[in-house]
Amino acid sequence: MKAASVVSLLVASVALALGVATAQQAVAARDTTVRVPVPLIPRAAEAPRVPRVPRVPKTSGAQRRSSASKCNGYSELCDRKLNLVAFPTTHNSFASGDNIAANQNKGIPDQLDDGIRGFMLDLHNASSSTLFRRASASEPYLCHTSCVLLNDGPLSDTLKYFTTFLEAHSEEVISIFLENDDNFSATTIAQAFEDAGLDKFVYTPSGSSTNYTWPTLGEMVEKNTRLVVLVDRNSDTKSVPWLVYDRNYAVQTPYTVGVGSTFGCSLMTDAQPLLVMNHFVYTNYSVLSMEVEKPSPDTASSVNTRQSIVDQANVCGAAARFPNFITVDFYDVGDLFKAVADINKVQYSSPSVSTDFSSAASDSHTTSAASLSAATDSTAVLAIVVSALALLL
Repeated sequence: MKAASVVSLLVASVALALGVATAQQAVAARDTTVRVPVPLIPRAAEAPRVPRVPRVPKTSGAQRRSSASKCNGYSELCDRKLNLVAFPTTHNSFASGDNIAANQNKGIPDQLDDGIRGFMLDLHNASSSTLFRRASASEPYLCHTSCVLLNDGPLSDTLKYFTTFLEAHSEEVISIFLENDDNFSATTIAQAFEDAGLDKFVYTPSGSSTNYTWPTLGEMVEKNTRLVVLVDRNSDTKSVPWLVYDRNYAVQTPYTVGVGSTFGCSLMTDAQPLLVMNHFVYTNYSVLSMEVEKPSPDTASSVNTRQSIVDQANVCGAAARFPNFITVDFYDVGDLFKAVADINKVQYSSPSVSTDFSSAASDSHTTSAASLSAATDSTAVLAIVVSALALLL
C-alpha cells in the first residue's frame, strides 16, 4: 500500500472512528447479551469429573523435601513434577483496567497475591514514530495488539513485581510465557529480567526437550529456581540458556474460540510435555465495517465456571493429555482456583497471600497504568483502526 494512500485512509478512519464511537458503543452493548451456554451444574451430591492425574512415584521420607511444607499452597504438589501439576494462568496478564482491550479486571500484583501462577506477556515496540509491527527497539513494552491501543509500560517494570513476590514467598513456583511480537533478541529480553533482579530465580532445563524430565516443585523450591520462562520466537539458549523456545516444551489448545463455541483439546502444534489449556472466548466489535475480536468480560461468569473448566480438562484427559496451564480471561470471575484444585486432585484451600509491592512500583509504570484507566471508547475505536491498518501494511 502506498504511503499517500495509507495517510488518506488513516485520516478518514480517524474521522469516522470518532464520529461513530457512540454507535459502536451501542453495538458493543448489544453484544453483551450473547452468552456462552452454561453447562448443567452437577447436583450437590456429585463432584465435578476430573481427568485422571498420572501416578506420581512414591518417595520415602528421606527423599522428600524437608524445607518446604507446601508448594504453591499445597503440600501434595511438592513431590509432583512440574508437568504433572495444573497452574491457574491468566491470558494477557498485563492487560487489565478500564480498556476495551483488557483481558483481566485486576493487575499482576493482585493476580500474584490471589494465586495465579502462570502468566502470558506480550512484548512490543512502544515507539510512537511507527505503526509497523516487527520493528526493532531497545526495550520491550507490554502492549496488547498495539501500544496505541493498550500500553502497560516497560517489561522490566512489571517483572519487578515478580521479583518482589518470589522474594517474599519462597515456596511458590511461577511460569511466564512471552509472546515476542516485535522480535526482540534473547539478550534484550534477558536484560529486562536482569534489570528487575528476576534472573536469580530462573530455571534452566538441563537437556533436550524431547521427553524432558521436569523437576518436582519441591526440587525447584529447594534450589530456588522457581521461575520457568518460555518465549515464542528468538530464543537463543547459547546466549540465554534459561529462555527456552516454548514449542520445544509446551503446546497450546486453540485460543480463537468465539462466544457460544465449544472448548476442545486439539493441539496447535506438535505435542510436548506441557499443555496450555486455553479457556477463554472473544466477541466481535464492529469498526468501520470490520469485525475486530475483543475480550468478552460479560461471558466470564459462564465460561469460568468450575464445571466448564473441568469439562475441558476431561476432554484433554481422555486424550491422555494432562492440562498444565489453565488459562482464562477475567480470572477473578468464576471458579478458576477450585477447578484447578479439582484437576490437581487436592482439597481446595484459598491460595491467597499478601505481598508488599511498594518497592516494586515505579513512576513510569504508574503513569502508564493511569493512562489506561483514562482511555475512552472513542480512543479505543481509533486505536483499533490504527492497529488494524498497521497489521495490513
